[in-house]
Amino acid sequence: MISRRDFNASTTVDGRTLSGTAAVYSLPSKLITERGRAFTERIAPGAFRNSLGDDVKLYYNHNASMPLARTRSGTLILSDSPAGLLFSANLPDTTLGNDVRELLTRGDLSGEMSFGFFVMEDEWNPARTERTVKTAKLSEISVVVDAAYPQTQSSLRATSTEFHAACAARLELHLKRMTHV
Repeated sequence: MISRRDFNASTTVDGRTLSGTAAVYSLPSKLITERGRAFTERIAPGAFRNSLGDDVKLYYNHNASMPLARTRSGTLILSDSPAGLLFSANLPDTTLGNDVRELLTRGDLSGEMSFGFFVMEDEWNPARTERTVKTAKLSEISVVVDAAYPQTQSSLRATSTEFHAACAARLELHLKRMTHV
């Protein structure tokens, strides 16, 4: 069963790159109810380390029909830090990408993040009211409206002029190759 957990985040907007912490380590979630059981949860440091080479997607509200970025295309970059799972994503110049950017700018989205995962190894306290996820397979991260974890950060930032120039040059070269084939 895939589990989804959310984080509340503070957001500033400047550009098209969304970055921050998709999952924090060692801090408690809000109360979660799953399969009739209520509990709080912590993610152990490095719990997603084995997923860093996988094709992980960035969605809007866990909706697979609303993709924003993915690791396979290089538009989503994930890294592990002692504090949590960090991410950086280039939002697309699409209706969805522009809508998400505008909602973040207006404050309708606060930058709260969530993640979908499969638990591989966990540990419960004796009362089974607290769980620590020790190892998990990450399937996706999402920009969400409501979150279960209150301790993340995400922000939009501008990319450099040099980056845009390099992208334009690569695109122009690619188009020349396509027309001369």
